[in-house]
Amino acid sequence: MAKQTWLITGCSSGFGEEFVRQLTAQGDHVIATGRNAETRLAHLKDTGASILDLDVTAPQAEIDEKFQHALEVYGTVDVLVNNAGFIQCGAVEEITQEELQLSIDTHLHGPLNLTRSALPHFRERGSGWLVYMTSQSGFVGEPGGTGYCASKFALEGAVESLSKELAWLAPGIKPLIIESGIFNTEVMRNIHHADSRVPFWKPLNDAARIRGQGNYQNPPGNAVEMVSKVIQIVKGTGVAENREIPLRIPFGSDCLAAFREKLQTLQKTCDEWESVAKSTDFAGAGPPLPDIPKNETS
Repeated sequence: MAKQTWLITGCSSGFGEEFVRQLTAQGDHVIATGRNAETRLAHLKDTGASILDLDVTAPQAEIDEKFQHALEVYGTVDVLVNNAGFIQCGAVEEITQEELQLSIDTHLHGPLNLTRSALPHFRERGSGWLVYMTSQSGFVGEPGGTGYCASKFALEGAVESLSKELAWLAPGIKPLIIESGIFNTEVMRNIHHADSRVPFWKPLNDAARIRGQGNYQNPPGNAVEMVSKVIQIVKGTGVAENREIPLRIPFGSDCLAAFREKLQTLQKTCDEWESVAKSTDFAGAGPPLPDIPKNETS
């Protein structure tokens, strides 16, 4: 199989570091990125990965410039992995707009700005992978998880729209949302908790801290295995062989259980409220307009 070139954000630890180590071991080209990369990614230099300083919260113009630098390293980028992120906890009433904005800049604007930077290159070559490392918290809301959930929900909505845009005009470009449960990465140790500003929410904040510590000390998910499976999916090997790849793929039994519980709740709501939903239609109204049709010339 031909070597691929991967551009990966958030490589100082966790999934990002694991991608770098596995991909370079397989002989692929890797551009590992992070803030203050010369120091924070120094431990990856012996892998053979190229190191690029990149802050995903930078303005679009700076992101564009960084992506062009990445292109110059190996002449192309085949896969963009949007992995940079952090967990921010706090009840809706306590978390400030400024604190929430940091989550949104990191988890929404960062990946979307990088996507905008990559799309012209991918369109020119007619192919490419856009991988978004999200979480079950991008599909299922968590108490005390306002910042993380809000930003991940927003990203997944944007990527779902993008997937339909690409299917219409650029089907060779594949977006992929990786929904992870709780895995053994450093992100669980470095949870950002909003200041306790409203005494009413103290029991929730205490419980969130206890849960975070427990998840870090005894995570159910194996990050090495998950990253290996994601690589196979992009390459079309192993678990992906002879399979159609959907937009979202859950990883971890805890994530799978959370997804199924929400889907059952949604199905129950649709069944029980169907007559009420339909009662708001105009009498004799026709069916809704169909989706934008596929561009048959693409």
